[in-house]
Amino acid sequence: MTLAGNESNEHLDIWLTTVFDNLPLLAGKPTARTRDLVASISPHGIPTLVDGGTFAYRTVRATDDPDRFELGVIGHSPHAKEIADRLVEQIQVWDREHRGDRAHIQVFPAGTPESRLPAGRVIDRPHTRITITWP
Repeated sequence: MTLAGNESNEHLDIWLTTVFDNLPLLAGKPTARTRDLVASISPHGIPTLVDGGTFAYRTVRATDDPDRFELGVIGHSPHAKEIADRLVEQIQVWDREHRGDRAHIQVFPAGTPESRLPAGRVIDRPHTRITITWP
């Protein structure tokens, strides 16, 4: 999948957060890339799917078109291909079904019953329940 240079991948990141339970951000310094420890790195973090001792993260590379870049996934450890395939699948789902959509995020007081929440991802915090839904 490719994105234009002026397209944000923030909505893709929100989509991934709604479909995966264990998606921390892999953050690091540029030296991690120059030392070939990872293919992509950001001090702000890259969504990284973790499953036991295996992880996969989103990466980007240039295309022949200077105004576009290609998204990819790199996996590490024992089950790298399987976890990378799971991440790729959801990137493709977002591209097919939600590209151009914007997540609808609502905040409710803690203790709000499930029956009063919209269908979608629920993130429980100490004082609130956050829901993320897609059109």
